[in-house]
Amino acid sequence: MDDCVFCAIVAGTLPAALVDEDERTLAFLDITAVTDGHTLVVPKVHAADLWEITADDAAAVMRAVHRMAARIKDVLAPDGLTLFQANRPAGWQDVFHLHVHLVPRHDGDRLTRPWTADPVPLAGLYGTRDLLRPREERP
Repeated sequence: MDDCVFCAIVAGTLPAALVDEDERTLAFLDITAVTDGHTLVVPKVHAADLWEITADDAAAVMRAVHRMAARIKDVLAPDGLTLFQANRPAGWQDVFHLHVHLVPRHDGDRLTRPWTADPVPLAGLYGTRDLLRPREERP
């Protein structure tokens, strides 16, 4: 994609602080990092979001995420790690090339949860559960 910043990074036409690469994925530090070590993992092939990526490329991205999470833990020793992957504007995506954020977390850092949740009665979940089941298992 000509106007995709992550495709340009994959192609080497835009600079990035690369930290990992394999046949299908690239990992680099986020230029808008919220913590030291904030890393993005992208597929090399363009897919706008999770609904466009193939299962094989999605699996490759998750393998790279797992590998980078281990490296971040070993090298930066964070207290925790937040993974974030957004899809489409309503899902808070702002770069339309699938990517996973790995955000090293430290006790007392400035990041907060974007929402609070209250428990939903289990009976209130059954209608959606039935819709999400495979067709052959629906009541």
